[in-house]
Amino acid sequence: MKKYLLLEDGTVYEGYGYGYDGDTDGELVFTTSMSGYLETITDPSYAGQILIFAFPEIANYSVSLEHMESDKVQVSGIITKDAHILLQGGDHGIEFNEFLKVNKIPAIDGIDTRELVEKIRKHGTVRAHISNKNEFPDNFQDTMQLDLVSKVSRKKYQYYNSGRKKEFLFIDVGTKNSLIKRLSEIASLHIVPYNYDFYSIKFHYDAIFLPNGPGNPDHESLAPLRAFIREKTSEMPVMGVCLGNQLIALSLGGKTEKMKYGHRGINHAVSIGNKVYITSHNHGYAVNKESLSGTGLMVTGQDINDGTVEMIRHRELPVFSVQFHPEAYPGPYDSSWFFDEVRKSVGE
Repeated sequence: MKKYLLLEDGTVYEGYGYGYDGDTDGELVFTTSMSGYLETITDPSYAGQILIFAFPEIANYSVSLEHMESDKVQVSGIITKDAHILLQGGDHGIEFNEFLKVNKIPAIDGIDTRELVEKIRKHGTVRAHISNKNEFPDNFQDTMQLDLVSKVSRKKYQYYNSGRKKEFLFIDVGTKNSLIKRLSEIASLHIVPYNYDFYSIKFHYDAIFLPNGPGNPDHESLAPLRAFIREKTSEMPVMGVCLGNQLIALSLGGKTEKMKYGHRGINHAVSIGNKVYITSHNHGYAVNKESLSGTGLMVTGQDINDGTVEMIRHRELPVFSVQFHPEAYPGPYDSSWFFDEVRKSVGE
């Protein structure tokens, strides 16, 4: 079955359709990860995006559902060069093709992904449309302008009792399951939606944690959350990862900016102090370094290749965050020290 990838610049790519038999829109981005495809496509940070796998062979090991980072596939669509779509699942999985059908995610195989990645690296991310017909839509939706966090955040309060003495207010803006798992080794978690009534909270918490998530951190729907963070930074430890890092910067007066094509992969080198760590990334926005002047925040880590802000810390307050994913599912465990820093900040 033929399927078409249509780009806003007028380019058309034809390939073999698999997964869900339907159309989709999204921002076209790529990941350089060679493994962890299931964790990647179920990461809520990919909401609103059509994902290209730069590595040619995908799904060449079984879909094992216990490795999912959320309860469903979060990408809008998938582009591959050579996907093993009929590989049988293990004891806890199904075929990749069937898995995508169940999740209603259209995909295209046989695409020259190298050419696509080179196009994005040269010109930046583009809006795209996947269709069964070689017909351009009336307009290409800018999914990054949508309220994407509302689509992936929990709808109700959830208490994750890990038996730890410390209690965290964990504000779900699109978290991965593995991040919850790692933090539960430090504290019990009061997990709340991003638009929770924070001022009616009756339970005690010792710190606030802001996880990863999709979309523009400066979106108007996140304004109440940013205001709440700004107020709480002077009262208790506030920590974050990925989108959480950007929200903390914005809350204290900094700015964020759209990146040309973002960082997505598990091999990004980050310099912190006199050490370099190989880290897992998934973001299309970044903190503007110059905007932090006068905010009390200082840059303590940067990407080796392009200088992207990778870690910020307040000069006086117990506030710090990182742009990369220290839980590393998928990815290397180089940055697991982040969780030691979280422990220290709350005296655990």
